[in-house]
Amino acid sequence: MSFEKPDLSDAYSVIRSSLGEIHSPFNDGWVGMSCKQELFLLKCFIEDEYNKLPHFKGEEKWHHNRLIKILKQE
Repeated sequence: MSFEKPDLSDAYSVIRSSLGEIHSPFNDGWVGMSCKQELFLLKCFIEDEYNKLPHFKGEEKWHHNRLIKILKQE
């Protein structure tokens, strides 16, 4: 039995859908706030779990590239 890396496209799709609901002018503040709170809780969960992961050689490059992208405001 070999390892199959999970496909995260469903996760991206659900997150994009939630972002669409937050930005929708047809929703009231309660809907947007609820969706944003769920994204916040997901963000916290991911950050907490990410910080527990082992360090891999070369991952500094990921952080460097992200910082460059932020500084360029892309």
